[in-house]
Amino acid sequence: MKTFLLFVCLLVSVSSMRSQTHIRISAPKYKGDVLTLCRYDNYITKKEKKLAECKIDSAGNSSVIVDIDDIQYVFMHYEKLIYYFFVEPNSDINVTFSEKELLDEKEKLNPFFEPLSISASVTATKGDNLNQQLIDIDSKSDDAILAVAKNKKENDRHFKDSLLTVFKNSLNDSDNEFVNDYAKYRVASLEYLFKLKPLKNLQTEYFADKPVLYTNPAYCELFNHINDKYFLHRTQQAQGNAFRQAVNKGNLVEIRKILSQNDYLSNKDFCDFLILQNACNEFYDSNFSRSALLEIVNSVAKDASTENKIIAEDVRSAIVNLLAGYSPPDFELFDMQGNKKSLQAFFGKYVYLGFFSVNSYGCIKDFYLMKQLAKKFGEKISFVSICIDSKDDIENFIKEEQINWTFLLCDNSKDIIKEYDVRTFPTYYLIDKNGKLLKSPAPSPSEDIYQIFEELKD
Repeated sequence: MKTFLLFVCLLVSVSSMRSQTHIRISAPKYKGDVLTLCRYDNYITKKEKKLAECKIDSAGNSSVIVDIDDIQYVFMHYEKLIYYFFVEPNSDINVTFSEKELLDEKEKLNPFFEPLSISASVTATKGDNLNQQLIDIDSKSDDAILAVAKNKKENDRHFKDSLLTVFKNSLNDSDNEFVNDYAKYRVASLEYLFKLKPLKNLQTEYFADKPVLYTNPAYCELFNHINDKYFLHRTQQAQGNAFRQAVNKGNLVEIRKILSQNDYLSNKDFCDFLILQNACNEFYDSNFSRSALLEIVNSVAKDASTENKIIAEDVRSAIVNLLAGYSPPDFELFDMQGNKKSLQAFFGKYVYLGFFSVNSYGCIKDFYLMKQLAKKFGEKISFVSICIDSKDDIENFIKEEQINWTFLLCDNSKDIIKEYDVRTFPTYYLIDKNGKLLKSPAPSPSEDIYQIFEELKD
């Protein structure tokens, strides 16, 4: 009986320790819309993870409860805008999304369109307003950067020094360690941006023998800037050839050994974090062997701290995401009849997957060639077009042009454009019968895809 009571008490204790945060949302312009709150899984791949989903009611309000273990940067992406704010465990906050801006047709066709990132209005029902402190830091930092650009004083060290001093003096010590770290790394970012300290000094002062702040955006942004192309730069220093060989052999032990000779990289967790960042960033360049970089990531996933193991898995997924021989991202999209279709629905046949817009001249040209290809190869190849247009526009086009292959709408999954790295319309991929990428990207109908189709085995 005593054992049972102890067990119950432990359950109650664990339950009470769950870090729940209550987010009350006011968004009058989003009535009836479903909004998704996301966070980054990590700041190397910036893989987005859904934190919560809510539907805005007829009064313009909604409410969600999320479980988090530490302070998180949260964002809501809707067409032209990205609203961001911070949430901390066991808090109760009111968040307001006041503006709403929709993409026009031209912007929808531009895969490089960058939405405007703005801070949401946040109030806490009790205690300090964490968001206001962090947003104040960002605002003052942005003011300093703008002052240099506006006054065209990029080379005036005295002017930049004085701006940095003003910025430092405006910062107040907080009882919150996250806020203090955030401020510290915003100061460091200005020192880096204004070139007020040698890079080596910044590396030593802000990263050597310091804990890795995996979830602090200010820390991670500076980390990514300072360490970008570190592998490549390292090949041009002492033991450069030995380091290049170690990377191209995928020898994690030797890479760690060489890097750890630099005091800046003596912290194993930090060193692994840097290795993962460079393996990810270098993968699609031609400086190192891709297979070796993948082997390095796999090795970190087996032999690293828990946090770095998780990041290694994310990096692996990111770099093989669209690599020939690997499975592409799956999806669940509605067809023109309102049925959900996944990529697995086409398993057993080759798939010629294309991303289109009926408002793109290049896409229209390819549609006419696709009709001929679909007629000749339709028995062994499924032709699938994922379109960014409205259902009405696509239906009218299909009817006018008498097209009979599969069209899917990406209304319910805008992230698919990002997941398939669509940078222009049209973009194509050829997938084999087992669901693996055969050509990534694949040639268009006006290129040599006909010959490739001819050579495919039935």
